[in-house]
Amino acid sequence: MTEIKQDFENIKFEQPVYQLVGEKNKQLNVVPFVPTSLLEQLLDQVTIEDVQKHIETVFSAAYFKMLVVGNFEPAEAVDAAQQVNQMLKSQPLPAHSHVPSRMVNIEPGHYIYQHMGEDPNMLNNAVVATFYCGMVTNPTDRTTMALLSQIAKDQFFDQLRTKEQLGYNVGASTNSFSSGKLTLDMMVQGESNPTYLLQRIDSFIHGFRQTLVEFDTVKFDALVESIVGKANEQLTSVDTEASRMWTPIEEATYDFAQLADEVESLQKVRLDDVLDMWDRYINPETAVAYTRVDSQLWAAKASYPSATNMTTWPESILALAGCLESETHMPVDLSDLSHFINTAFMQTSADALASLARQYPVANSTQVLDETASGWSKIKKALDMAMNPHNQPVVQDSNTNFAYIGMHQTVEGKWVITDVDKFKATQALHGLAVPVIKLIPNTLTK
Repeated sequence: MTEIKQDFENIKFEQPVYQLVGEKNKQLNVVPFVPTSLLEQLLDQVTIEDVQKHIETVFSAAYFKMLVVGNFEPAEAVDAAQQVNQMLKSQPLPAHSHVPSRMVNIEPGHYIYQHMGEDPNMLNNAVVATFYCGMVTNPTDRTTMALLSQIAKDQFFDQLRTKEQLGYNVGASTNSFSSGKLTLDMMVQGESNPTYLLQRIDSFIHGFRQTLVEFDTVKFDALVESIVGKANEQLTSVDTEASRMWTPIEEATYDFAQLADEVESLQKVRLDDVLDMWDRYINPETAVAYTRVDSQLWAAKASYPSATNMTTWPESILALAGCLESETHMPVDLSDLSHFINTAFMQTSADALASLARQYPVANSTQVLDETASGWSKIKKALDMAMNPHNQPVVQDSNTNFAYIGMHQTVEGKWVITDVDKFKATQALHGLAVPVIKLIPNTLTK
């Protein structure tokens, strides 16, 4: 029992970005889902007698899948499955007791999904901007997204990690569940406040379309060839082959030709297709059904924004205030800061920054903020974003008024998810995966 409690406790101390892409992501997107926090609460109610009773009945009714790997004839594989079934002595699990996981079909809109860190010693914050794109069951969508992700992640890392040095854990990748939509996840973990980190992701998105337009076709063809070559690599072990076969079994698609279909699709994808996917799903100015969730995990000691502040002040003001508080260790009055921004439009960026530095001097420094001072780059960028709101993405409002379940909207029109279970209850679910091959009826219990 102690070891189980320790395992649950360790989850709270995972790196912030891993918490967001792991449990927090599943809690938002998957039904059914039981959070670790609830399991931890229930654990104290479990007795030794409960565990013993469970051991005696756990296999009384069961639903199991089995992959037989090795030099076996089909009849031998079926015989192995029968032996397992006889050893378990299980009755078939009733259909109502076997509830496959399904993905939540989040309706178009821009949402904020916030969390507070529980590790008092963790100084890092983390954000994951998730864009819901094509369908996981569509080979063309999968391959196009794979190419888009590959191009984006290198540029994303170079800009936010190498140039802006926002943190060591910076990346972009695709994600999916057994059915539903593909996602493109852009993630950053660092000491900057999450609002600022997301503003920097927005800035990247604002300029990335031009990167795709100008992307060298020779490099694109080489990228396709590289991915195709990797997909066609000969398997080096039985374990690797088994792992590849187990995925469609676990997902209940039984699509063992999926890789071959993807290779065929890859050879047909062109750079224009990648640009089209960007415009259809990720570019907020062109995506008709723009669907995005900004997951945030704030460090336990961070200055967490209140609902009042989020509904009153633009994100650019909140991001700048967070940067100033972090560097000056002084409280920032949001009304005063907003007034400063409103009167700074007549100044050059350099003059506005100098004025800001005089009003909010860097801690332990009597000098006007200069390029060598701590936080110069972040404060300068945050100030530029606050003074140039036209660079911020257009927010496409959801068709649902979520205020009736206690959610609130930011100044930009983004809905803040305050109770994830209530939010999920308002959303439809994607259908279950449809097997692509005809399954042989189960005869093991006959």
